[in-house]
This record gives sequence, structure tokens and C-alpha cells, in this order.
Amino acid sequence: MRVVITGSAGLIGGIVHDHLKTLGHEVIGIDRPHQSWLDAGRNIEDELAPSRVAIEMELSACSDEQLTSVFEGADALIHLAADANPSNDDASMLRNNIEVTTAIFRCALAAQLRRVIVASSGLAQVGLEALFSEGGPFHGTLIGVEHGVAPTSTYGVSKVYAEVLAEMHSRVHGMETIAVRIGTVIPNEDEHWIRGGRLQATAFLAEDVRRFFEAALSASLDQHLLTAAQSDSPGRFLDLEPGMTTLGWTPIQWPDSAENLQ
Repeated sequence: MRVVITGSAGLIGGIVHDHLKTLGHEVIGIDRPHQSWLDAGRNIEDELAPSRVAIEMELSACSDEQLTSVFEGADALIHLAADANPSNDDASMLRNNIEVTTAIFRCALAAQLRRVIVASSGLAQVGLEALFSEGGPFHGTLIGVEHGVAPTSTYGVSKVYAEVLAEMHSRVHGMETIAVRIGTVIPNEDEHWIRGGRLQATAFLAEDVRRFFEAALSASLDQHLLTAAQSDSPGRFLDLEPGMTTLGWTPIQWPDSAENLQ
């Protein structure tokens, strides 16, 4: 399978890129020019990150013709590139998340891509969390996609937009689309055990990242899928359905320490 990944120099992009290559897929990584993402402080300690970028491209500045030509001949696209800092200003969210994601889908449709997987975030629902916490009316149950959205930042709104855009392309254009609310991925996974708390409760271990995206590419899909994806960590408050059933994936058994991580 020929797979395009945007944001391939990032932490999640790198995990997915390397795993898909190991599986034998042809992977085309897209990311900002090398110096640009170094200046932004993105994943700068990963010496292999530049090797995962086949095409240096500033997505917010490229033309539809350029983007469509990159997508042509691909079977699937995994769109991970974004301004992922919720504290950045609205102009950045509009430019890098909403406008870029709109162009991504427009050009994916023009290039006749079969499947597009787009990154969303738990921050699409963060305003609901108090209702499910201790003392809340829904304490003891998990937050599911059926509970709707409640962003508290423009970043969260931009992720809801990506979800809706993906659903529209499935419903109107017949494209296979998956919007995934990605858990917390960090370079040093020991921190999940050291710090615990919310960091551990939202953990998305690298092995589960690999398992999820492998399933997201290979599973049969006849409609749009919106799901959360993370590890089955202590304190988890997000429901991982319908992704587990639809894609046929399961997270690994949560280890009792970082040392026992498989």
C-alpha cells in the first residue's frame, strides 16, 4: 500500500512512519522544511526524524496543484500535521489546522484517495470531563463519542472541524474516513509511571500507536469512523469504542511499570 503521512517528522508521525515501513508499505512522509521545524522545537532530539521526510512542504503555503500531485497514486493518507499547541493564537489555528485540513481533504478528493485518517484530540470533549469525574452525574462511566463535543479552546474547535469535515467527505463523496481522538504520546514513556495522574490516564503508548494505525489502514470500512484511541491505562476515562470493534484492534495489557513494557 502507498501511504502518505503529513507531520512525519513529529513524534507520532515517526512512530507510524517506521512501523508502516516495517510492514512493507511504501510510505511518503511530508513535513515542513527541516530548519523550520527545528526552529519550532519539534522533536529536535530525534536524529532520525529528517530521514522520515520525503517531501519538505509548508502545507499552509502550498498550492492545490502541488498537494494533489503528491497524493496522486496513493492509497491512503494519514494527516497528523497541525499546530498542536492550544495556547497559540486563533490565527495560527485557522491557518494551520482549519485551512490546511480543508485543503488536505479537497486535494485528497481530487487525487481520488480511497481512505483518509485525520488526527483529532481529546480536547474536542474536554469540557465534558467534570460530568464524568468523581462527584459528577456520570461518574463511573466512560466518555464516549456519543456524548458529543465540548471544546474549551480554538484548538479544540479546530479538531471538531476536522472530524465533521471527514464525516462530510464520507457521506457526500463516499471517501473512507477515520477521525481519531489521539491520546497522549510522549518520548519518554517512563513519565506515565513517574507522574501518573492525567498523563497516565490519557496515555497512548508507542506500541498501541503502532497497533491502532496498522488496523486503521487495513480494516474494512464502509462508513465514517469517529473514535478515541489510547492505551488501556489506569484511570482511563475515554471509551475506545467504536474503534476497537470497527477496526478490530485492542490495546496491549497495561504493564505495571515501564520496565515491563513489551
